[in-house]
Order: sequence, then C-alpha cells, then structure tokens
Amino acid sequence: VRDIPFYSHCEHHMVPFMGLAHIAYYPTKGVVGLSKLARVVDTFARRLQTQETMTAQIADVIESILKPRGIAVMVEAEHLCMA
Repeated sequence: VRDIPFYSHCEHHMVPFMGLAHIAYYPTKGVVGLSKLARVVDTFARRLQTQETMTAQIADVIESILKPRGIAVMVEAEHLCMA
C-alpha cells in the first residue's frame, strides 16, 4: 500500500511533521483490507514521537498480528522542526 498520508508531532519539539507511509508485506494466509493498514498508521501518528519510532511501531504491530513472511515499512516525512 503506497501513499498513506499522516500527520504527527515530534516528541522533542512538539512541532508537526507530516508525510506518507508505504507498507508492503508478504502474507502467510489471507490479506488485510487497505483501510486497516491506514488505520494502523493513523493510530501511531496520533502520538508524540519520532519518525523512526513510528516506523518501527507500525512494522512491529503488523508483524505481531499478521505474522507475515516479510514486511517493509517506509515513512517519508517533512519535519517543521527542521525547516
């Protein structure tokens, strides 16, 4: 799934960062609906955190629930604290 938009806040500066998340996984059984992956991204984006932490959390929760053969999560973001 490509181009899942998100808005979050940096835990260090409390300034927004926003961007797109991309998720790919190789399922073991069935596949999950696209909206469920977007919901996972939104759930973690609502927290104060770093981009790296959010990326790892998304991958970890998908790994623990779906138990895929493989997973890749890429998050591209613009940080207003770095502008």
